[in-house]
Amino acid sequence: MEWSDGMFGIHGLSHGDVVPTFELFMAHKHPLDREPVRALWVNLLDGGGQGALLHRVIDVRGRERRVFSAVQAAAEPSGQVEYVHGFMVDVTQSLRIESQHAASDAIEGVYGHKALIEQAKGIVMALRSVSAPAAFQVLSTRSQHANVKLHIVAEELVNAAANGKAQEVLAGY
Repeated sequence: MEWSDGMFGIHGLSHGDVVPTFELFMAHKHPLDREPVRALWVNLLDGGGQGALLHRVIDVRGRERRVFSAVQAAAEPSGQVEYVHGFMVDVTQSLRIESQHAASDAIEGVYGHKALIEQAKGIVMALRSVSAPAAFQVLSTRSQHANVKLHIVAEELVNAAANGKAQEVLAGY
């Protein structure tokens, strides 16, 4: 087995630190990813083919890295695998950034429109003389019946109120 400098780096090693072996390769897999990685190799060594997998590597310092591996096993006409080659890309930082964006979007979705929804609730409470929970129910029901997000319903009502047309819009609820 031969490793590139990049492969050594992903494992927290430098070229020449160790002799790369399949056992070493597997020992650095996250325990929950060892079976899928092993299954991919077993499949490829049984007649060749291609495969790819997103999995985790634990480097020599104990840091977890998310990696994408693509592997090709070239087989002779007899089906005997002649060689296997592939590459591994560390996608840890890319996935971390993507996760942070997704979390920010989720938080924005939950809390970002809260002030707008509260303002719309206040308008409903004032115009219909109802409690806060009842006002929220009015907005929620409109959201469900119109099949639009709650903050869109709230924005529509707040904009209508700014133009003196809240009563008309609310009449449609």
